[in-house]
Amino acid sequence: MVVIATPAPHPIVTCCDNTDTTGQELAPPVTAVGQNVISSTVSTVNGKPNLSRMRSVSLAQGQCATITWQLHDNAGAPVDLTGAGFGPNTPPNNPYAVVFRIKEQLSLGIGNAPVEVPATVTDAATGQVTVQLGANMVGMPGIYYGEMALVTAPADETPRCVIFSNTFSVVIARSTFGNEQAGYGGPPSIAEIRLHLRDSSPSESFLLDNFMFDDAEIALAITRPVMYWNEIPPPIDAVYTTQNFPFRYHWLEGICANLFMMVAEQFRRNQLGYTAGGMSVDDQNKEANYERAAQTRWQAYKDWVRVTKASINLEGCYSEVSSTYKYSSYSDAIRIRY
Repeated sequence: MVVIATPAPHPIVTCCDNTDTTGQELAPPVTAVGQNVISSTVSTVNGKPNLSRMRSVSLAQGQCATITWQLHDNAGAPVDLTGAGFGPNTPPNNPYAVVFRIKEQLSLGIGNAPVEVPATVTDAATGQVTVQLGANMVGMPGIYYGEMALVTAPADETPRCVIFSNTFSVVIARSTFGNEQAGYGGPPSIAEIRLHLRDSSPSESFLLDNFMFDDAEIALAITRPVMYWNEIPPPIDAVYTTQNFPFRYHWLEGICANLFMMVAEQFRRNQLGYTAGGMSVDDQNKEANYERAAQTRWQAYKDWVRVTKASINLEGCYSEVSSTYKYSSYSDAIRIRY
């Protein structure tokens, strides 16, 4: 059968054109200067900023990034650092300093100490500071704790004291420009997770007109499947962090399950149907849908964890004993299979 196609009213957009099908510019070009300056965004709920929520910053593995941060109190209010001696006339022997530490979240307190670097106060009155991340801090992808702290500068042998600090998540996404030892490690990137959930842009949420999840929530959801793997019996030597957990498909499904649990909890807490003026409103009655989606994925993840860890544990019970005539030495005669 002959098919007659009607030409489109507008030309097809090529891969590198910066216009849509109507010829309108999609986004104006931006300068390359400052693309490595990373800052956190404040989450919003119903259009209002949630200043007390834990924040996050995201960068690529191997990126020479500078983090800009505003020191704040527990309520999210900026902290004026002029009272700690910072400002245009900061004394050379100022008894206070601002430092930054970073450490992978699931290895905190294990292995090497956190990496520490000094931060620079750029605006003391509003608590603005910056810190340059070195190659040794961004070489491995994963989910990290970043902590910016106001501390007393050490004098002689006096122990340093932390005055206050802000803890946030640092998400380092996999890249071909990172540490070669990273190999296949690192979590799915935030962009991959958003793509999987169709949450890459506010335009994909017709009712919200906003992202469904913020980066800090996704960072927390990334760590939880690995935590479950490490803590569920049987205890085996295969203990992982967000830097080296190797099971990527199941990891992504576990991440989505935890994100849906967060949403279900929010709808459970805020659901209140009411009727006014002959109109019924129950727009928060979505807990059951998200809970069902969460439990379906999480149950599949838990089943997979139990089967996989049991298999690894069983493999570790067996070895092979062969004749010494076959091998050159006794040490070669016993080969551990796992």
